[in-house]
Amino acid sequence: MQIENENSIGTGILKSYRWRVIAPMMLVMYMFAYLDRTNISFALSGIEESFAVTSSVSGFITGIFFIGYMILQVPAGHLASHKSAKRNILILGILLGVFSSLQGFANNITIFIIMRFLLGVAEGGMLPTMYVLVNNWFPARERGRATSTFMLYQALAPLVMSPVSGYMVASLNWAELPGWRWMFILQGIPAVIFAIVFYIVVPDHPKWATSKKFSEQERLYLLAELDREAKEEKVVKEKTYWKAALNSSFILTTLAWLGMVIGNYGIFMWMPVIIEKTSSLGYTAIGFISMLPWIAATVGMIAVGIINDKWRNRKGLLAILQTMSGVSILLLLVVSTVNFWLTILFLTIAVTGAVSASAVYLSSLSDLIPSGLLGGLTGVFSAVGNLGGFIGPVVVGALMSKASQTGGSELNGGMGFIAIVYFIAAILILFVKSQKKKDMGKEYKVTAKEG
Repeated sequence: MQIENENSIGTGILKSYRWRVIAPMMLVMYMFAYLDRTNISFALSGIEESFAVTSSVSGFITGIFFIGYMILQVPAGHLASHKSAKRNILILGILLGVFSSLQGFANNITIFIIMRFLLGVAEGGMLPTMYVLVNNWFPARERGRATSTFMLYQALAPLVMSPVSGYMVASLNWAELPGWRWMFILQGIPAVIFAIVFYIVVPDHPKWATSKKFSEQERLYLLAELDREAKEEKVVKEKTYWKAALNSSFILTTLAWLGMVIGNYGIFMWMPVIIEKTSSLGYTAIGFISMLPWIAATVGMIAVGIINDKWRNRKGLLAILQTMSGVSILLLLVVSTVNFWLTILFLTIAVTGAVSASAVYLSSLSDLIPSGLLGGLTGVFSAVGNLGGFIGPVVVGALMSKASQTGGSELNGGMGFIAIVYFIAAILILFVKSQKKKDMGKEYKVTAKEG
């Protein structure tokens, strides 16, 4: 076996099996899984009208998803690391598609909340499972770009589905069911179909890949890289889940992630409402304008993925991105009553920073955590952090309701809270210890020599 020097990072990788097949399949699968995070915001007004509930209850409806989301994080991550990641995706993908569609048939608010909770349970195991696959298929020198590519679902799902969701809610009224119900019913179906396709196409690990399109040269390269990484010293040196979870760097990273997720979902879930409050636009127009932040976030994710791999200072990059989002939210408040398009500009900058930071957080875990604990601790990280998915919408909804009742601006309280948590997250991440890095400036290709 020979190790052949390639002159720069990334030479030829886009022709590889992992970039042509694995990365796109992961992205598409999670895009279908992620639809329920964005379409709920288009259904809120219809839900409030159909079930006669307030915006505070709507905030609870969006947040209860994340309580369910915590349940399978650690078990699914552990099973993905030690059993089969693609089997997890098959089961969880089918379940989340079914529960997503059943939301459209709920005949009272209690049943809707139960479906929303079960949807969270089903999707909860997806992220740690997917990151085990990222870790299995993409070596450290590519993992920033791979994670950003996979996590483009955060931008592409809203980008593609915001106008579709807006159209469905505004226009569909089949069988005397309102559009918001049909939106849920129809958008749950693709997750079921693609989960089956994913199981057939995506192998768990390079050593088990049998496709003729996966070359022996690429297999040897990946196995050599993964073996080298397994021997590297990580920041977390503990050997059991509970001891590792109490490591100070892991705790700080998780708390910073919690703060960022609180801010993110405070924005994401209420984005159509923010646009509605600063304009006089209808659902369809709001859906199209909601695309703009996600278009910018898509470009930002790709750029940050490249920077992440080349700079390798993940905590510095996270501090910059989160501070950028916090400052943009404060500027949004300043201009929200003056200029609609400046409001959209600062909303776009905030979303771009927030979405890009998410991928950097996830890629930082492989620097912190030994591979044997990665799936389970990614589950712990995601479960604790995604409490923010409950806290953010609920707190922002409550602050907006309180401001409305007292005659103040609905945006000020909620958006001010989001800016504060972004700044806190940026500060916390600076106290995380860094992994000592060897020279990552060159990429190596492993080839098999005859004889």
